[in-house]
Amino acid sequence: MTPSLTQIIPTSTAAATQAASRLGQSALAFYNVSLLPFEIFSVLISIALIVGIVLTIARTGWFATRVDRVRDVILKTDMPKKRATEAWAAVQRHFFSGNANDLKMAIMQADNILSDALQYAGVRGSNLGDRLKNIKRGQIPNLEDIWAAHKLRNEIAHETSFVLKRDTAERALEAYETALKNLGAFETGKK
Repeated sequence: MTPSLTQIIPTSTAAATQAASRLGQSALAFYNVSLLPFEIFSVLISIALIVGIVLTIARTGWFATRVDRVRDVILKTDMPKKRATEAWAAVQRHFFSGNANDLKMAIMQADNILSDALQYAGVRGSNLGDRLKNIKRGQIPNLEDIWAAHKLRNEIAHETSFVLKRDTAERALEAYETALKNLGAFETGKK
């Protein structure tokens, strides 16, 4: 006797249900076995991304800039201006000492002060050259003079036998001072 269609369908449905149940149990077993390596992998990726973010923040000085801004704006301090004013006084001491090495030191320090002032002003870049590239023409009126002074600084830094003339150093320092004044980097009433 041949089975009727009504007898075949319930048997197939029961077999399909059992097959689906076995497949689900197999998938669940695979998931449970594979879960630990995926968790470890995702923890390692998360740690790598967090370290990358921290290194990026540290290298760009983003956090230090924000702390200085909080001190200046919220706490109403003039720390960046005070530091720039004190640093510029050191530049002037080097310039007026008359020593050739002190002239070079004055240029190097002035370059660093301008780099810090631009960073504080929010100009992006990892060094003064990068920051100068990101400045728009109207932000600093003597941008060409600053580029010339920065190139002079690079010559001083990279050429050990470079001879710096006093009038050249004076022009470069005037360019730095003008740019710093335009940025408002000095305390009012002081040079």
